[in-house]
Amino acid sequence: MQDFVTQALGREGGMLGTWVKIPSIESVQMLARAGFDFVVIDMEHAPLSLQRAGELVFCAQAMGMAALVRMADSTATTIQPLLDAGADGLLVPRVTSLDTAREVTRRMVFAPAGQRGLGTTSRAGEWGTGDMQAYLHRGDSQCARFIQLEDWQSLEAAAQFAALDHVNGIFIGHGDLYLSSGKPAADPAVRALTAQVLAATKEAGVMSAAAAATPDDARRYLGMGFTLVMVSNDLTLFCNAAAQAVEAVRGG
Repeated sequence: MQDFVTQALGREGGMLGTWVKIPSIESVQMLARAGFDFVVIDMEHAPLSLQRAGELVFCAQAMGMAALVRMADSTATTIQPLLDAGADGLLVPRVTSLDTAREVTRRMVFAPAGQRGLGTTSRAGEWGTGDMQAYLHRGDSQCARFIQLEDWQSLEAAAQFAALDHVNGIFIGHGDLYLSSGKPAADPAVRALTAQVLAATKEAGVMSAAAAATPDDARRYLGMGFTLVMVSNDLTLFCNAAAQAVEAVRGG
């Protein structure tokens, strides 16, 4: 398992990934074959079990991709098992307060600085056979601890969130921002806010992430300097490819 945070922050041009919603190791293998750098296993908007999420983490990493997991909510009940499963990091959805961000990310850091318990007999600890210091280093220094800011007020306060001790990544939730503001990602005001958040992450030296619906949007975010960019998702990619194949046969 790799030093993800160091690699992500040092990667010129950013890293490209996609969401995983299909509970299939075969589809994860195909995403790796396609050339994605990482995947985000989506427990918030897909009916993935904890066990399956752990299996998909293993599959992605075995295929040479980094594997993050978006938790179902911000209650933090699945942090320990997901990190024990070897996830490279977690995304916490719908964070709206500094207290929530502070508390949930502390649970991703080993005691005494945080509240994560020692689990050396897990996959992350190589089943009790790994090097203790390497295990602790990866857990504290190389675990991506992303909070998702998805409303206007929280995004305007991105610099405050980025300054918290254990937050090392900010994800901009353009979808839910649209629900609350009525402004899509392409709106000039949203683009200005996006640039403001990105600047705050760079100032704080933390990672930045955004999700794009189209390749054009993904190129735009990577060109802006985002650390991680997700484009589309496995379900939509499959649906579009299938539709294009049918159209190619019947539409001509």
